[in-house]
Amino acid sequence: MHFRGLDLNLLVALDALLSESSVTRAGRKLHLSQSATSGALARLREHFHDPLLMQVGRRMQPTPYARQLAAQVRSILLQIDASLSRQSAFDPLTAQRRVRIAASDYAIDVLLLEVQRACATAAPGLLFDVLPVAENALAALNRGEIDLVILPDRYRQAACASLPLFADRLVCVAARDNPLIGDAISLRAFKAAEHVLFQPDPGHVIAFDLWLQQNYDFEPAVKLVLPNYASLPHAVVGTRRIATIPERLARRYAEHLPIRILRPRFRMPVLNEIMQWHEAHSADPGLGWVRRVIADAAGALDAPARSAIRTSDGD
Repeated sequence: MHFRGLDLNLLVALDALLSESSVTRAGRKLHLSQSATSGALARLREHFHDPLLMQVGRRMQPTPYARQLAAQVRSILLQIDASLSRQSAFDPLTAQRRVRIAASDYAIDVLLLEVQRACATAAPGLLFDVLPVAENALAALNRGEIDLVILPDRYRQAACASLPLFADRLVCVAARDNPLIGDAISLRAFKAAEHVLFQPDPGHVIAFDLWLQQNYDFEPAVKLVLPNYASLPHAVVGTRRIATIPERLARRYAEHLPIRILRPRFRMPVLNEIMQWHEAHSADPGLGWVRRVIADAAGALDAPARSAIRTSDGD
């Protein structure tokens, strides 16, 4: 099929070439020989009157014009794929499909485990493939390679559709036998404490750290950095350190760990979790059903953590 002189099959090759920035890797992705992939690149260069990929040192890099094309080409292909594979109806009891979701361990613990329990009966043929939220996962969402992502609103991807899920507040946790801290914590005690910090990726700047710097001109004395929220409550046990985590997670771990939840007597940011997906998947009835199940599970979460802590900026 041709459109304005372009073989539309070449769009698939263009998408692979721009995403891989390599003729060899694009050929593997397309199941084509290197010579056939090079031929496709030559025809694309001729059509667009642009090199598209240029050798820079030992690597190939897309030209500025190719970078502009990349998102548009990916969106076109996703729209075509969604239109051709779209079903008029979705029967969860008989459906067989994989749903790819990127989420933090926190979102898995407080939300997605309940979702999969509901789907185990209502949609037994669904396979949930849950991946960690990371920079490559967000890029995959924009490319339509991940079906859904659950993340804090501050990391919202502007090009993707979104739905608010739930709000949570941040609290501190400490060992139950920590003699330095009671059932609440002042800003002065928070600043004086040693901290266990959540950091998902090395070198990743944590929004909470930035918030502390901007609002209280304060950087915590960090003694341990961990890659997931779930490890933080365990880490404070047997120490005089504290960790700052979402309240829903804190309440879950306080049921079986010797820890206390400390009410901050100063203003803390609110965590707003949202769900996002590529616009091309908005009309997919299967993913629409999954999104409704996730939204219903989020709506059923207990109400108390929905409101922000309203306290004065005490010392």
